[in-house]
Amino acid sequence: MSNNNIFQQEINKDKAKDAGMALVLILLLVSLKFPNNNLYLAALFILIINMIYPSIFKPFAYLWYGISNLLGLFMPKIILSIVYFILVVPVALVLKLFRIDLINLNNFKKETKSVFKTRNHTFEANDIEFPY
Repeated sequence: MSNNNIFQQEINKDKAKDAGMALVLILLLVSLKFPNNNLYLAALFILIINMIYPSIFKPFAYLWYGISNLLGLFMPKIILSIVYFILVVPVALVLKLFRIDLINLNNFKKETKSVFKTRNHTFEANDIEFPY
């Protein structure tokens, strides 16, 4: 889906029903924060309408799925950046601080011999059948 048609998509009856259920959930979550009987009644009313005539929620479904597609464009970048800065950077700093060289990078191209480890292993049929 390209950037210019994020809000232009086909909404069927099931997507409209899901959007109606999402609207009910949103109302119930808001009613937890701001307790109000009118929000519970509105959620119940929308739930009943959603069970009887879900196609009425097609306009909301366009908006709901459009916003989800829009968030899907940049949220993976944000989440992966957070994971990178919470996990990868501290591990790298600790390894750098204690001068731990996990991949033997300090010896790379310093000598004429290879830094790769030699593994003299004869492969058998068992190795191929159970590689792990």
